[in-house]
Amino acid sequence: MALANGLLDKEFIDCVFDEAFPRLIPTPPMIPIGMMAGEAYYMTWEGKMKSILSPRNTDRYDKGWNQLSTLQRVKEWQGVLYQEIAKKWLERGLTEDGRLVAEAEWTEQVLKPWADNANDHLQDYRLWKQQQKCNTSSADGCKKTLVTPLSSADANVPEIYKKVLNSLRKIDETGQWPSTTLKRQLVMVSTAKAKTTDDASSSTTTSTTTTIAAKPESLSMAHKKAKNNRETRTCAYAFEEGQGGASGSFSVGYMPGGINKQPKSNQLFPELVQAAFELETKLFPNRASSTIAINRNAQFRPHTDSGAGAGQSTSLIVGLGNYAGGELMVEGAEHDIRYKAIEFNGWTQRHWTMPFKGERYSLVWFTPKGCEGMRGIDLEFSL
Repeated sequence: MALANGLLDKEFIDCVFDEAFPRLIPTPPMIPIGMMAGEAYYMTWEGKMKSILSPRNTDRYDKGWNQLSTLQRVKEWQGVLYQEIAKKWLERGLTEDGRLVAEAEWTEQVLKPWADNANDHLQDYRLWKQQQKCNTSSADGCKKTLVTPLSSADANVPEIYKKVLNSLRKIDETGQWPSTTLKRQLVMVSTAKAKTTDDASSSTTTSTTTTIAAKPESLSMAHKKAKNNRETRTCAYAFEEGQGGASGSFSVGYMPGGINKQPKSNQLFPELVQAAFELETKLFPNRASSTIAINRNAQFRPHTDSGAGAGQSTSLIVGLGNYAGGELMVEGAEHDIRYKAIEFNGWTQRHWTMPFKGERYSLVWFTPKGCEGMRGIDLEFSL
């Protein structure tokens, strides 16, 4: 409707459907009156059930919503429905220039302000596209960058975060970082091209060439690839270290599902687990979450967390490490979380990560449904 009213450039369509663009453009709610669902088609289920499930005149199958008497009743019902919709639209009357009052108010109070904001996003998108060209060429106008230079990041680490950050770096440096689950991979941004690495040892005369597969063309293809994989858990995408690519994400603490469903990382990294839960109580003394998601160099796509919260309606997140950029976006609002913890509702609010440079860790404390009354800080280990 914004496009039809000339409030947006048609390039906005490319913006909202570009899976590689790291932002999400929230859309405004439609007018809450006078609306109905459009035609729905169930072709897959029709083939399975050998029956017509959308009312229409067809001889494809004998059973279903294709009988003339049924179609007539549907047409009569639609007529009554359209009359009720028209009554709702006309209920508040017309403006002096002949517009429906409900439509005029919605356009002025909701659509136009949203379109102004969407145009700002469109400018960001254009800059982002220009930057993609700059990454592969020396075209004119390539001085603009959307990520703050890494040199601008303060390398000092606040004392409260040092124990956790040292543990994270130790796990990374020793090559112990766990693999990422397929489900979590699918909400992470990956590299655009395949790359080949050569691993050679000075003590031998042989070398190994490893080819990392290019990411699929779309999320749907990535999901299909991940579902079909039975061997390599990190197959959904090829990841690039240190520049926004995901190198790993795992959970510690309690998880729903009983003793057999608990994270193995609890026993692998007891020092980190204890330090991370202690950090939560130092940051927010009134919180005591059951679980932590721990991410390294992970740039997440716009998403909401699966499942539901229990005992608390908010997640707590903070970023650590020597990086620039990487802001957390929550429903379009930007938050600098580098050593600045914030709470948000990860189950209902769409959130994602902006591009970054450098070494970026993030911790997300939460309590999923099924972990009521469980406190990760109460876990006991033999350190």
